[in-house]
Formats: sequence, C-alpha cells, structure tokens
Amino acid sequence: MWKNYIKISFRNLKKRKLYTGINLLGLTIAIVSFLAICLYIQHEWSYDRMYADYDRIYKFNQEFVSQGESQLVSSTPSSLIPTLIEEVPEVETGTLVFDMSIFSSVLIDAGEGNQEENSFAFADENFFEVFDFELLSGKAAQVLAEPNQIVLTKSTAERYFGDAATALGKALKVDGTDYSVSGVMEDFPSNSHLEFDFLASFKSHRHGKNPEWSPSNYYTYVKLKPGTDVGAFAAKVEEVKEKYLGKELAEYGYSTAFHLQPVTEIHLGDQSLGSIKPGTDIRYLYIFGIVALLLIAIGIINYVNLATAEATERNKEVGLRKAMGAGRGQLFGQFVSESMLLTFGATVLSLLCLYLILPKFSAIGGVPLSTDSLMNPVGIGFMLGFILVVGLLAGMYPSLILSGMEPIHALANKTKMGGGAWVRKSLVVFQFFVSMGLLIATFIVKNQLDHMQNVSLGYDRDQVVALTYHYSMKNVAETMKSEMLRSGAATSVALAGDMPVHIKAGYKIFPGGDNQRELMITGYSTDEDIVKTLNLKVLAGSDLDEKDVSRAEGAKTEVLVPIILNESAVKELGWTPEEAIGKTVNFGFSNASIKAVVGDFYFNSMHEKIGPLGIFKDTGNANVILVKIPAGNPGATLASLQEVWEKFVPERPFNYRFIDQEYAQLYRSEERVGAVFGLFSGIAVFIACMGLFGLVSYVALRRTREISIRKVLGATQSDVLGVLSADFLKLLALSAVLAVAFGLWFSDAWLEAFANRAQVGVWPYLAAVSLVLLLAMATIGYRSWKVYRINPSKTLKSD
Repeated sequence: MWKNYIKISFRNLKKRKLYTGINLLGLTIAIVSFLAICLYIQHEWSYDRMYADYDRIYKFNQEFVSQGESQLVSSTPSSLIPTLIEEVPEVETGTLVFDMSIFSSVLIDAGEGNQEENSFAFADENFFEVFDFELLSGKAAQVLAEPNQIVLTKSTAERYFGDAATALGKALKVDGTDYSVSGVMEDFPSNSHLEFDFLASFKSHRHGKNPEWSPSNYYTYVKLKPGTDVGAFAAKVEEVKEKYLGKELAEYGYSTAFHLQPVTEIHLGDQSLGSIKPGTDIRYLYIFGIVALLLIAIGIINYVNLATAEATERNKEVGLRKAMGAGRGQLFGQFVSESMLLTFGATVLSLLCLYLILPKFSAIGGVPLSTDSLMNPVGIGFMLGFILVVGLLAGMYPSLILSGMEPIHALANKTKMGGGAWVRKSLVVFQFFVSMGLLIATFIVKNQLDHMQNVSLGYDRDQVVALTYHYSMKNVAETMKSEMLRSGAATSVALAGDMPVHIKAGYKIFPGGDNQRELMITGYSTDEDIVKTLNLKVLAGSDLDEKDVSRAEGAKTEVLVPIILNESAVKELGWTPEEAIGKTVNFGFSNASIKAVVGDFYFNSMHEKIGPLGIFKDTGNANVILVKIPAGNPGATLASLQEVWEKFVPERPFNYRFIDQEYAQLYRSEERVGAVFGLFSGIAVFIACMGLFGLVSYVALRRTREISIRKVLGATQSDVLGVLSADFLKLLALSAVLAVAFGLWFSDAWLEAFANRAQVGVWPYLAAVSLVLLLAMATIGYRSWKVYRINPSKTLKSD
C-alpha cells in the first residue's frame, strides 16, 4: 500500500512542477537553516564533554569579599590543589595551569631564531590524568613530571620540526632557557576551553618548586572520586581555606572563598570571569534555538499554505477517487505520503547544501562545524525522526482538508473551504510576525554595535599601537622610547600593565590617611606618559612626571606614591575632583597621594559599568608598550618603529596590535548574533513571501471569475491589485503590530546586558516593517498581474 502511495505521490509531484519546486525550495531553505543552527548549538553545548569522567571534573574560582563588596576571579593560589590532594580524601587528582599570555609572550627558539608565542602555559604533572587528551608520543605520567620538560601540540611540532613524529627529545629554548620536548599531543579540540600550543612542566616555574597561597594567578582543577558528595567536599575546602588563609586575610580586612564550577559550565558560564578561551553567553544559544524552531515552522507553514492553495485544483481528483471507493483514511495516507516524500527530498538537498555552505556559516559563527555528527547512527536516527515529524506537521492540515471533500461537490468543482480560512490567515500572520520580528531584532543589535564602535570611550583608541613588552627589555626601554619619539614614528610612548581595553588587576583602598573607607579598585601599572599617550582628560591636578616615585620605590622607602584616580573612584571616596588633590590614601601596597583626577574611561567591556580605577607608576609589571603614532601613512610609520625595535631588541620579533582592533574583539559574540539574525531574518522573509504567494494564488484561483467580470466591466490592474491585497494588508498590519510589540520587549531584554546602551528610536521598527511590506506587496502585485493577464473568455465560458 505504501509503495503505491509513494509511486502515485512521486507522479503527482512531478506533474505539478511549479508547486513542487516552490515547496521544495521553501522546505530546503528552512531545513538547511535549522540544521546549521542545530550544529552550532550542538558544538557549543558539547564543550569539555570529551574527557573521561568529565562529570567529576571541577574548576575552582576564588571570591574576595571586603565590607560587603565582592570580586570573583577565575584563578587561585598555586598551593590550593597540592594541599587538597594531600589533605582531602575525596580528591582523586587535580592539576593547575598557568597561562603565560595573561602576563607576556615567550620567545621560542628551535635553532633557527626566536619566534614570539602567546599560546604558552605551564601545567603540573597531573594534567593528562585530569584531561585525557591524546598523546602521540610520550607517557601521560611522565611528560610533565620533571623541570624543563615541554609538550607540543601536533601542529606546533610540525611548525618547528617539520614532522611531529621526530619532535620527541628535541631541544627548545624558552626565553633563553633549555627545554626538552617530552611529548607531542593532538591539537586541542575546538570544543575544549583549554587551548595552547605549548605546555611546559610547572616544576620549571618558581611556584611549581615552592607553592604559595599568594598570588592567585593559576587555573585550578580537581577530579573527585566517584560518588563524592560535592556539598560535603566544598565544606572541607572551606576548612582548608580557613586553616591556611583565614587568619592572615582577616588581618587585612578580607575574606575569601573557593567555589566549584563543573568543567562543562566554563564555556557557557559567567563571562565576566574570563577564561583561557572566550566563552559564549548561554542566552545566545537559547536565542539561536528559538530562531531555528521559528524557521522550520515558517517552512512548514509555507508548505501548508501552498498545499491549501493547490487544493482547489485537486477537487476532481479527490472526487473521482472517492467515487471509485477510496476511503478518507486512504486519501489521507496518499496526501501525507506526498508531504513525506517532499520532506525527504528537501532533507537530502539540505544535507548537500549544508555540506557546501558550512565553511561559510562556520566563519560567521566563529566555530568549526562539521556534518559528521549527522552521519553517525544517532544523527541518522535524528534525521529520520526529523523527516517524520516535519512531514506529518506539514501534510496534516492539507491532507485533512483534501480527504474531507464531498465527492459530488468535488466533481462539480463546488467545494467550499472557507471554514479553514482563519487557519490560513493565522499562519500568514505568524509568518510575517516572525519575519518582521527577526528584522527588528537585527536592526536593534546593529544599532547597539554601531553605538559601541562610535561612542566616546574616554581615551583615544585610534592610532595607538600595542607592542609586546618583556621584563628583559627594562634596561633599554627608556632609550628605545626616546628613539621612537626622535624618529617621528611616535608622538607619545608609554609602558603599561595592560591594554586600556581590558585592565584586569584588582586592588583595594584601605582606611588610612585622609580616607576612612574601604574600596575595591582596579589598578593600572604604567609609567608617566600614559595620560598623554591615551589622551586622558585631566579634571584636576597635574600629570605624572619623571620625578614621581614608583610603586616599588615607595614600598621600600615608605615615601608617598603619587597616584591618579578616575572620577568614579573619587566619587566613591566622597570627594570632588578638586577636593581629592593632595589627599592621602592607603592603596594596599603603600600610602599614596592623589596627584590628579582623570575623567572616567571604559577599561572593560560596555557590559559593565565604569568602576573605580587607580593609575600609578610601576614599570616592573608592564606587559605592553603603547605607542601613539602620527596620522598619515601607517605602513611607513610601522616600518620606522620596526627599525627602532630591531636596533634595541633584535632578539625579539616585532609584533604589533592596534588598540581599536583589540577593542572590536570584545564584542565578537554580539557581532556573531547580529550576523546570524541578519542572515536568518532574510531567509524568514523570503520563505514568508513564498507562503504569501501560495495564499494569494489560492485567493486568485477562487476569485478568477470575479476578477474576469471586473476586467470586462473596465477594472484596471490596480483595481485587481486592490481586490487581492485588501485582506492581506489587514493580516500584514496585524503582523506588524505583533512584531513591534516583540521588538519593544527584545530591545529591553537585549540592552539590559549593557551598562552603556544605545538609544533605540523608531527606525528599526519602521525599516523592518516597511521592508517586509514592500516585499509582500511586490509578491501580491506579481500574482495580481498574472491573474489580470488571463483572457476573461477562458474563465467566463465555463460554468
């Protein structure tokens, strides 16, 4: 029976080429979009689930609390994990990772000159027991067990030695120190939050030899024994913390806590914590999931509308079949089989299209995607279930309508299907509500992204270049700065701990001097030229100069260290900028005197409010050289900078980054959301217009005689357009109202995550609604033109 259904269905689909083609195109586009988004969500959701016993692996985050203010950081002290392994029986093993890129790059030399590398970390000997990445050579328990050992990823080994198989035992110099390649591992998978090119043994690091409870610079992981009560284990961690840190921190007015985070929640967890790799806001996955469901729904609705429009042409077929004895169930099976066959064909085409477009979509989404997960038994089962569900949903309503026709009315072509008109109209309203809503969301996201690129940050980001600074350059730094200025390649140069787009160091102002408040504050280690280089606005006081005492000198001599505070810090301390000048505060490392107050500037993402900031001289913690270059020819200027660089530090490669480009990197996730919204809102509009074409076709066919009579009586093409569009304009107006309401909600929900929000005017709503209405009217206009061209004599001569 089903074989016969499929044979007849194939014959019917082949016979009606136009409707089959439109249905096939609409469903294919919807399914391709759905599967592409599903692959993206699946990739993001799969992060850190490739490890054996991943459900027993946790990462520690550390919280600092002082007078009700708290700060959560993703790193911990080096002593935490060895102490827990030794004293807490629930711990099976644990490891720590020290990401060198937080502080500086490293120089790697394999005998052919130095290469600057940023993807370098130290890890202890337990690393491969916690994270069972595949080692191509070397033994997991030995590769990081001794000082001066280093593990390379496969691609890194090939880059330095030509062949990963021959890298074992080879020598590398890391910042001038000899290391031996003890192992080669597969490259870190794209769905791991860990990503390095080099892993050096932590015993090579000073805190690997002598672990300490300060500073908190290390990513710490623990693997618990099977059946461990996580709550009870957390209580024991609290006891260990009190034993080693409680009394000492209490003397400084601090308390601290270590919080467990499942390793699978790192990528989609709190994005303000920071991680080795940028994470993804989990809300975006929910948004993409909803978009995927809406797109497949629009595709199904498109099929329903086209099938309903086609039903008029199949009256006699249904009547004849029923007259020959076909039951309603048989007819229902026949029409559903057509839907299934069409869905199957669309799915096969979708997989082919997906294979072709996936590289482009991967570039838009920022992650490598593959169809491999659809080709395994689970994926094939998912696809078969998907075809069954979509085929039933698409074919159910048209099949019920067609199989329910009365034979005598169907053969006489007098079947009335008006009872289902509200269903068809509701589907059109839904289609265009989704299309307009996605377009509005796209424009709102773009508006915020444009705002973040154009808003004043409080400092100059244009024409500022960041060069990597290493502590080994301290003896030539000042001379090199002077030469950069003398050569004309720079108008100002400053050493700094971080680039201004993301200043990380946390400090605390204690009661003391003229201040009796405690205040958590961000600290910016720089030299005396930072204000001039970034063009910060001085509200009161005077800039730092060469004679000012540095933090290191102040700590030794107890001399007041000059400090610059931003406007937010002064406000928190209860002073105006003018009142703050000359006041003394206890900045934690020593007593400091406020020399100047600068206007607030964004030193983190616009998701966060501008917080208190202190700027002080401390080149010992510098990691970058910020160079303000003159406007004009950047290529020639960078060439001049390179000449100066190679003159003073020829052993270090000349690498640079523009600050405005680094700033743009902060909002990659938002740009990704905007690109996805833009792409799929366009697809939604296209599919919706195809569905509208189907419904207009249905109405045109039902009113062909009426239109012919109007044409004989002198109606123009614009009159015909008015007749066909009257009801649809009402539907589109209702869709627009619903879409605007959605846009107002989305605007509040989306912008809530930003401390600095763009003003959303009426243009996103007007632009989206107008664009969709114009396309819809073009669709209706085309169909009305086709109907108007029909010769009235061909329609009026029939009864």
